[in-house]
Amino acid sequence: MNRKIYLLDGSGYIYRAYHGIRELSTASGLPTNAIYGFTTLLLKLLREERPAQLVVIFDPPRGETFRSQLYPNYKANRTAMPDDLAAQIPYIKQMVRALNIATLEVPGFEADDVIATVARRCAAEGMEVTVVTGDKDLMQIVGVGIGLLDTLKDKRSGVAEVEQRFGVVPERVTDILGLAGDASDNIPGVPGIGEKTAAELVQRFGPLEEVLKWGHLVNGRKRREALRTYGDQARLSKVLATVRDDVPLELCLEELAPGIPDPAELLPLLQTLEFDNLALQFTPPKPGVVEVYCDGSGDVHQGPGGYGVVLRYGTTEKELFGFEPRSTSQRMELLAAIHALESLTKPCRVHVVSDSQYLVRGMTEWLEGWLRQGKLQTEGAMANQDLWLRLVAVSRQQSVTWEWVRGHNGHPFNGRADELASKALKQGRAAVAPKPPLEAATQAPPIDSPPPPAPAIPPAEKNPISFECEEDGQLRLYR
Repeated sequence: MNRKIYLLDGSGYIYRAYHGIRELSTASGLPTNAIYGFTTLLLKLLREERPAQLVVIFDPPRGETFRSQLYPNYKANRTAMPDDLAAQIPYIKQMVRALNIATLEVPGFEADDVIATVARRCAAEGMEVTVVTGDKDLMQIVGVGIGLLDTLKDKRSGVAEVEQRFGVVPERVTDILGLAGDASDNIPGVPGIGEKTAAELVQRFGPLEEVLKWGHLVNGRKRREALRTYGDQARLSKVLATVRDDVPLELCLEELAPGIPDPAELLPLLQTLEFDNLALQFTPPKPGVVEVYCDGSGDVHQGPGGYGVVLRYGTTEKELFGFEPRSTSQRMELLAAIHALESLTKPCRVHVVSDSQYLVRGMTEWLEGWLRQGKLQTEGAMANQDLWLRLVAVSRQQSVTWEWVRGHNGHPFNGRADELASKALKQGRAAVAPKPPLEAATQAPPIDSPPPPAPAIPPAEKNPISFECEEDGQLRLYR
């Protein structure tokens, strides 16, 4: 069994999705913003992290928990769940079930407690645990085998990141929350002491009990009085802020691997919610057809470029991406299609989808005229002639149809190809960026040392050919 497991803070991500997307509903008026946002976040996690084990953990319906028994005002400042969000919760849970992903929900315990219990149990068995959340309170469980991932901010947190955030090691986070409280959960803490001051006190004295024991040494009369007066409140606040890791639950790790989505439940649900683009994502290609989605990223001038490709055949998907240090947007669009077709090991029926009119119209409308006029055969007669020749040659080895889609219209695979192209461009730029030695700024080279070699510059083309540009900045196809 793969030794990695992902625990998704389902309730936290529902609220983030709800506030991140607004004014989305079906034609009949059913609100769907939280459903859509949560579903896309979940699919992104599956696609990018490819978790071997995954469980989505939800809060139980609002009711009494051990914390509300200890402190009736716990979370009393929170308003009831908005009606338009409450109506979406059953659909979100149905979506997770249709995607064949395991869930956990334990009455009387918040999702954070269930997450901490599962995380520490798995880490104790030698597994690598990633908690997917944006909740700072869960930083207290970070440690050996346990890290956090905030997919919305693309940020991972280990011990070093916790210390940077709170100024203390993870196991001391609850001491800070006991002193400073937590307004979002209505945890009182000690009046007049915020996170910064709490961190200074814990750094100086140690755990909460030590801070209270040596409170008479704290600077400031009001702080000393507050610590003496509200010591018991600080202790209670620490208990409220501490996540439990002893939630009674049965866990079978072998049952936590994401399964194959159930189309009989999933597709009707997506149709009901009018998520047409997501429904397309789970609709397999026609039998015997390889679908190719490709995109390029660059500009109209020679500069860095990237390309991305998604290939689909039956239930199989494959991603390709690459980087060119000197290229143009048009060349990257062509290279994306070329590399996609070259990756096929035998003749196939292929359907290529791209948001590049340059590519699609070139292969469906203009190619016959170019061949008839000898544009492809006459050296230097066309922009990107080398790539067009290469694309024509490789496309003749397959039975290819071409389709243009409008860019940035929410098409799931076109969007993924664009993301891959941007990823390749970003990684490529980082790889080729010059990195001077650490001491270069402070240490001069020896007087007798030879000058460093000049960076290699690609040779200029012989008799370079210039092509005029259209109004939108794209190069004209031929002179």
